[in-house]
Order: sequence, then structure tokens, then C-alpha cells
Amino acid sequence: MIKIAIATHKGGSGKTVTAINLSAGLSRKNKTLLVDLDPQGHSSLGLGVAVGLDEPTIADLLQDPRLPPKNAIRRVTDTLDILPSNIRLARVGESLYAGVRREERLNLALKSLSGYDYMLMDCPPSLGTLTANALACADWILVPCEMGARAADGLMDLLELVSLLKGENFTRWRILLTKFDARKTVTNEVVLKALDPHKDKILTTRIGVSESLNQCQMAGQDIFRFEPDGRGASFYADLTQEILATTKPKQPIEAIQ
Repeated sequence: MIKIAIATHKGGSGKTVTAINLSAGLSRKNKTLLVDLDPQGHSSLGLGVAVGLDEPTIADLLQDPRLPPKNAIRRVTDTLDILPSNIRLARVGESLYAGVRREERLNLALKSLSGYDYMLMDCPPSLGTLTANALACADWILVPCEMGARAADGLMDLLELVSLLKGENFTRWRILLTKFDARKTVTNEVVLKALDPHKDKILTTRIGVSESLNQCQMAGQDIFRFEPDGRGASFYADLTQEILATTKPKQPIEAIQ
């Protein structure tokens, strides 16, 4: 199972939109689990999954890693599941600060999971304990970056945390440009200049502006079910292919022959 954390220190960057629609894109050919680690629960709601305060969520698994994850997992489609979240996760996240091995709780909680090709984690827009757990658990890290003023804010803080948790030689992280508008040439030049030290980490795919990406969240559907032939679906189909090519282990030469 390949585990991808979707993390950013800046709200409004398209993090949750990407978590939802990249998960849906990957699930078209891979069994996929989306873990909602944001106490706002927007990934859960964006896939039409609302959980009551007394229903099992990722918060319960982080509190007691001995609980079986299957008790909290919800089915979205035949190949896409979600481990949902709600506001209770905020209190659990705070309680982890004083815990021993606090960055390992998610790994412990999900170590018995099997049967998935991909697991994506939608982090909260902060660098607290919940995000640290996702980063520690991840094989890859995807950083959405909105094409706007001060787009690179918080990137260095995030990379410092990644280095602390994964080691200085960790290189499996990528930047995804979101809300891209080719007409805004000056803004685009400023953002790309700010990101120039990390230009080799920027994915080729750029997520453009599309109202359907907002509408599908309000409808509780991913973009592939909401508007499969629209621009939004095209953006995330391209991203899915690039993520598959980037993260899938390369076949040895002997296996190809």
C-alpha cells in the first residue's frame, strides 16, 4: 500500500479538493482509502459521508490504536473507502501532545489495514500533531500550492517538519500548483519565482480554476461522478496519471522482458 499525505500550512490551497478527487481518480483502477485527518471533516462531507458525534471515526482509532479500523471505515464506492472525521478529532489531536511516541499513533492505529493499493491522508491546514502523524506515516507527501499572493508561505516550515520526521535525505515530496489561471501571467511569474529553489519538485499537472470543483463538494460527490466530462475531471485525471507514474514502483528489467 502506497501512503500519500496531502499537507499544507496554508488554508484555501485546494488541499481537500485534491484529497477527494485524487482519491477518486486513483480508485478507478486501484482500491483506495482516504483518511480524513482534518477536524473540519470536509473530505468526509465532500464525499457525502456525515458522521454523528457518537459514531466511530479516525478520532477513536487515534485514542485507542487497538481498535479495528474496519469499525470506522465507510464505503463510498466499490473501490473507494473513507475513514471519516468530525469535530471530536480536534480534542483528540490536542490530547496527543502529551503522549509518548505521539507522531506514531496513526501508524499504530492503521498497521492492521490491508487490501488497499493507495491510502491518502487529508491533513489539517496546520503543522500540529495530526499533520505530524500523517507525515510520519506517509511514503509520499503532496503539497498543494495556490497560485496567489504569498503562495509559498509556510512551505519551509512544512519542509523542516518533514526533515525532522523523515530525515534530511527524504526526497519523496512534490508540489501541486492549484487554482492556476494562465491569463494571470504576472502572478504566475511571481509564484514560480518564489518556488524556484524547488522547481524540480513541481508536478507538471496544474489544477485550473473550475466552478464544478466547488459544486461537487457541495453535492457530496467527487468530480468524476459529478461532472465526468468537465474541466475539473480532466485536471484530476491528469494528476492521477502523474501520481501513478511518480509513485508506482518501477518494474525490474527482468520482469518486463
